[in-house]
Order: sequence, then C-alpha cells, then structure tokens
Amino acid sequence: MDALSEILRDEPPTSVAALPDDVRARLADQIAAAKKHQAELVVEAEARALAGVPLPLRGIVKKALGR
Repeated sequence: MDALSEILRDEPPTSVAALPDDVRARLADQIAAAKKHQAELVVEAEARALAGVPLPLRGIVKKALGR
C-alpha cells in the first residue's frame, strides 16, 4: 500500500492510480497537509466557540464535544 492509499484509507480511483508514482506521492503530501490544516482550523474554531460559553458550563460543553 502506498502513501496515497494510506491517506485515503482505500485504493484511489483507477484514473488516479494510473498517475506516475511521483505525482501520486505529491498528491498524498498535499492531502496530508490539507487534513492537518483542517484539523488545526477545527481546534481553533472550538476554542473560539468555547470562549463564548460561560465559564461554569465550559466543562460540560467540552465533554459534549468529546474533548
């Protein structure tokens, strides 16, 4: 299993699988970077949302969010 298959957690579509290895590797790197950036944005958004929650309720809200 190559890096792209690992990132996708599945085999890529046939058209993508036909790409040269170096292109598939770059695509895997780009997807990994996008996923990391998305996770960072989610953490930032949760922090901003929690800032608007009254302090006594933050623990309950964090628990509801699974944090």
